[in-house]
Amino acid sequence: MRFPPSFIDRLRSHFLLSEVIGKRIAVKRHGREYHALCPFHNEKSPSFTVNDEKNFYHCFGCGAHGDAIGFLMQHQRLTYPEAVEMLARDAGIALPDISPEERKKAESEKTLYDVLDAACQWFEKQLQSPNYSIAHDYAQKRGLKPEIIRRFRIGFAPDDKTALYKHLLEAGFNQTLQMQAGLISVSENGAVYDRFRGRLIFPIRNASGKIVAFGGRLLASNSNKNLPKYLNSPETSLFKKGEMLFNLDLAKRPARDGNMVVVMEGYMDVVATSQSGIDYAVATLGTAVTPEHLRLLWQLAKEPVLCLDGDAAGKRAMLRAIEIALPLLKAGYSLRFAMLPAGEDPDSYVQKNGKANFEKILSASRRLSQIIWETILPQFKIDLPEGRAALEAALKDLTAKIADLAVRQHYQSYFRKLLWEKSTSKTRPKESRSAQVEHMLVQHHSAALDTLVRRMLKTLMQFPALLHKSHVEEALSRLDIRASELDALRNALLSSVSDTNIDDRVSFTRYMESQLSGDMLGKLMSHSINLPYANTLTVEDALMLWSETADAYHITHLEYELKELQENLGATMDEAAYQRLIELKQSIDKAQSARTFAPAQIDVA
Repeated sequence: MRFPPSFIDRLRSHFLLSEVIGKRIAVKRHGREYHALCPFHNEKSPSFTVNDEKNFYHCFGCGAHGDAIGFLMQHQRLTYPEAVEMLARDAGIALPDISPEERKKAESEKTLYDVLDAACQWFEKQLQSPNYSIAHDYAQKRGLKPEIIRRFRIGFAPDDKTALYKHLLEAGFNQTLQMQAGLISVSENGAVYDRFRGRLIFPIRNASGKIVAFGGRLLASNSNKNLPKYLNSPETSLFKKGEMLFNLDLAKRPARDGNMVVVMEGYMDVVATSQSGIDYAVATLGTAVTPEHLRLLWQLAKEPVLCLDGDAAGKRAMLRAIEIALPLLKAGYSLRFAMLPAGEDPDSYVQKNGKANFEKILSASRRLSQIIWETILPQFKIDLPEGRAALEAALKDLTAKIADLAVRQHYQSYFRKLLWEKSTSKTRPKESRSAQVEHMLVQHHSAALDTLVRRMLKTLMQFPALLHKSHVEEALSRLDIRASELDALRNALLSSVSDTNIDDRVSFTRYMESQLSGDMLGKLMSHSINLPYANTLTVEDALMLWSETADAYHITHLEYELKELQENLGATMDEAAYQRLIELKQSIDKAQSARTFAPAQIDVA
């Protein structure tokens, strides 16, 4: 055997089969499967199906059938080792070093699965035995019904040092094999003892449903009260804690069907919520969320929900998850966070309040970007210039960790907008916006504002030196840009300011082309917004043009707010609204008189 079974299992579970095949032939979603024209024989109507749940493809025309490795072998005409190497390269997973000893070890891994399953069967029988009332009482106290015990194959390990060890020896599994499976340990004096004793046992399965490890919950009967409440198997050739999620094999289908997966902290959380009808929950195994966990979760849903206990430990877990997730964010894929009330965990909450109320908490989960803002804002006094500057620096440091350029720029834009709104909210009364006024904004003002924004952006493209004027950079960052392509251009312009490799017009152009697609940049620059005399304008003239356009943009916003307020005055005629109306009129008059130069002096249309 060339590769260990655990390595092959890891490789197969790294991708959805439809991802592997979809990179090489055109596939189309059809219910829970994907259909395609078979690449292995000529046909005019699709008979080739790909099933991610069962992890195989099948052609009803020619009978072709297999998994990801088999597809690569047949489609790319590769040998088995070559197909494995190609899949590992695509996954970024290093191939294992195969020495004669490793090859012998790989051949034994099938037996490791066997010994673990045999241990699981024994644990199950102990829980069903009438001899262990402590286990029955605990299961009843936690509300575990017989069907859920069978579904998760929950068992019991008696408080006996060698009961499992002796049973497995009699079943033909030697001491070395039991040690390799993580079922026994050896003391300093050479005595063998069972790793799990006096515990309720939860089998841990891989994505294929094979048992690879166990978790045990200590029961009161155990003589040593200093033992940890929860204990997992040690890491083995089959079990890597940072790459495993409890209940992944059972949760993956409902999670994909509903585009929802919720991550919890313990086995009992998953078991209890599953019993209530929530079948899309998984749990980490005593570790913080890892990059490998995120990869698995994003295969199930684009925004996994981390449901954390409502205590200090839950908040610490949330912060750790943010640190792990930021560098890995990509377009469309993020995290959400659902925080339970203080003192509650998913198990206790769902037992007291039921499935419907628990799902309300999940539906109210907060996005990663919102959590970052809500967590970091209270740490700074933004009414002071020093505090605002410190907050901006902290947000800049955080967003710099995002590797995906487009996602990083949108996060920066999002936080700039929030900071601006927060900085000005104390001086602006909150006003409700009617549906008619909202419609007016979209229909009558967006076009005018869009034109002004395009003119400002195009001016900066023609005269990038203006970006190094602090007031220009500040005003650019505060623009309320709704069009996604214009927002992308604004973000690229802002990011160019801090790039030390840009020292002339050629390097600036090259940088912008690297940030935006050629089609987008060409479309933006060929828009009908003209810069008059662009070839003859000096930088000083361009700055005047920018300033005039920025003034016009500011005044247009003020005029819109004034009109909005006038529309609503009939319904909200109070002192604050009336005072704001007067302030707006004064601000518009002041802005008009302070404009850099009269519009008639230079044609900016």
